[in-house]
Amino acid sequence: MLRSRYPAVTVLAVAVLGLSGCGSSASSPDAKTPGSATASPTAIPPERAYVSGDGAPADDWEDEGLLGEDLPIRSDLAALWQTVLWADGYLERSDVNCRYTGPTVQATRTWQSNRKLAADGIVGPLTFGRAGEQLVERDGAVHYTGTEHTVEFRRAEDGRYLVEDVGSYRPLRRDRATLDVCEGAAGS
Repeated sequence: MLRSRYPAVTVLAVAVLGLSGCGSSASSPDAKTPGSATASPTAIPPERAYVSGDGAPADDWEDEGLLGEDLPIRSDLAALWQTVLWADGYLERSDVNCRYTGPTVQATRTWQSNRKLAADGIVGPLTFGRAGEQLVERDGAVHYTGTEHTVEFRRAEDGRYLVEDVGSYRPLRRDRATLDVCEGAAGS
């Protein structure tokens, strides 16, 4: 695991977003929180297919769904979470691959434990909510301020989170991998 003594602040273009990790249990506090999405990606209504928020950014991520066992492991949402782990120094930039498997699961458990959350590897309302506490709006963008890097996002007028992906801003989907960085992580 990466943990430097000298945090550096950088702005991340979303071409770094990815996902990895898997495994969790239905007994997770994150999994039991009301409003958690546990259905298959085809069950997500079109209006909920995108990572979104409104008002103050700190609570934007509390309702984004789940990453964990028996859930789709490849999506833009997983890339978002991997980028949070990268910003906080728990993953290498090259580990961002839009797949919630192996190293991402372990990094998630460590991240949760270090924040006094159940270290179950499930990313749900409690875990996303804790990460959301690091979101701030500044200079017309939303920034995740990690311990080692700062990640910049944009929010469209309709609230969808946008990331820079190969020179243009694209919305983050919860139900599938659409970002260029995900292309190298083919397969589900």
